[in-house]
Amino acid sequence: MKFWKFVGAAALLAGIGLGSGCAVISEEQCQAGLWYERGIEDGARGRSQATVYKIAQKCHEYGVRTDTEAWMRGHEEGVEQYCTPENGFVQGRNGHNYEGVCTGPTADLFLANYEQGLAVYQAEQQYAALERRYYEVEREYHRVTAELEEAESKDAARALRIQRRSLRREMRQLEGEMMRFGGFGAFNPGLFY
Repeated sequence: MKFWKFVGAAALLAGIGLGSGCAVISEEQCQAGLWYERGIEDGARGRSQATVYKIAQKCHEYGVRTDTEAWMRGHEEGVEQYCTPENGFVQGRNGHNYEGVCTGPTADLFLANYEQGLAVYQAEQQYAALERRYYEVEREYHRVTAELEEAESKDAARALRIQRRSLRREMRQLEGEMMRFGGFGAFNPGLFY
């Protein structure tokens, strides 16, 4: 249980850290400098070293010189924070891309946990797609049933009954497929560890 509390806390911190926007760097951030701190932040987010070149290019547009060495020192420190097994799971579970920043002995543990989290994320996405399709088919099934009650000819009623049987068959098939994920309306991530 402690592991899940830690994973939850790490997910919250990752979410907060990622919520600050997609822009490489703003003019104000370029002017402020703080290259070492920016390196820590980018490293802790799992951004690759190529990020510093994007930053330098953007800051150059604002007429600001980037201290690449300070950024790299900070980045190294930030990557150490990022490359934990627990964070690997969180990053994968949230479907985030991994830019290959981890090296050394922590890289294998990070990657193994990342892949495990990513497997859960992908399974959840597959389950959600099945569930969406089920509800689409169910709505169509009810629409066809309503039309069947008002069918004006035997041929129209026969065609609607065939369509309704086909929809019912698809609903059963979708329910069966959802059972692999824990059941209808019950995605179970524990099945994918």
